[in-house]
Amino acid sequence: MELQQRNQIVEKLLEHEKTKITEKELREYIAVADYEEYYKIVEELVKSGIITPVKKSGSNGMYPPLYKRYNIVKPKNRYDELIPEIRLLHGKINIEGYLANPEKYKSHRSWLLLIDDFLKHNSKKLEIPLSINERSFQVFRKEKALREEKELASVLSFNPGLTDALNYYLTPEPFFTYNIVGVNTEERKNDNNSSKNSTDECNVLIIENKDTWYTLKNILSPKRNQLAGIRINSLIYGEGKKIARKTDSLTDFDNSFFKDVKTSYYYFGDLDYEGIGILFDLKNVNPTLEIKPMKPLYTAMLEAAEGVDLPASKEKQVKKTGELVWFLSFFEIRHQSMIMDILERGRYVPQEILNNGDFAKLL
Repeated sequence: MELQQRNQIVEKLLEHEKTKITEKELREYIAVADYEEYYKIVEELVKSGIITPVKKSGSNGMYPPLYKRYNIVKPKNRYDELIPEIRLLHGKINIEGYLANPEKYKSHRSWLLLIDDFLKHNSKKLEIPLSINERSFQVFRKEKALREEKELASVLSFNPGLTDALNYYLTPEPFFTYNIVGVNTEERKNDNNSSKNSTDECNVLIIENKDTWYTLKNILSPKRNQLAGIRINSLIYGEGKKIARKTDSLTDFDNSFFKDVKTSYYYFGDLDYEGIGILFDLKNVNPTLEIKPMKPLYTAMLEAAEGVDLPASKEKQVKKTGELVWFLSFFEIRHQSMIMDILERGRYVPQEILNNGDFAKLL
């Protein structure tokens, strides 16, 4: 019995004036020509508790036999009519949870009926993983439903197995990335001629500002990939605060672009409260990733800044002691003092203080 057909029958039964219905009236409500199909529908209604047979009424004389009269189990409260529907949901849906909380089911119902129908009639399509937007359109006819609909997010949260059942993958917005040394282990397994420089461990250097990213992109190469003694596989342009975003985060990016690869992230940005804050937020938003400042580049900045009339700090810079203490912990006492002196004088060191020639010395 199709879900829409079933709902129409249940609605008619609940609107029936009496609590008892004859088998003849029941056949009018169900309105199918084939008796065997009609019998199956009646048995399904009995099984789901919507009707119960009046056994004393006797058989209708047909085969397979049905009773002449049935009781209609009408709801005692505003959610009782949902119970039979909940019981018929697909097994991957949290049926027990909804039986215990039918009010929750009512709020989730419009999304659940679409999922339930897809699971029952299109399960083969779920065997092939699709992108999140592709699956959204396939199931809900809304390409951004899985990304943007808050009620649907609540449905998936209440039904832990559904995300896996829908079999979709995230498509995080890519960061501006330049790969210096190959890191794709699958390519290496399938390509006997792949570069000997390829590795399943990857060091990624995140650059706050665009000019420095371009400079390092031009300097680093597969044969010259050591920067201050650290092999750099990939460069990411962090675009200021964008790198620390929570949606389409660096973790999502890592899972998509560096799958099955052990990554270590190094960060290099302006030496000011804002730059330190970006790194601190980046670490907090991505707690499972190994992220730390690219210490040799910051110390090179400090050395280049000695005796230089540094620019005044940008407006609205806020000192956050916790962030500063965390950042300073990566440096020796001498460099800690130099950083504190610059910041307390209301100055900052832009990362552009280092140029092509300075980086070349660190290769």
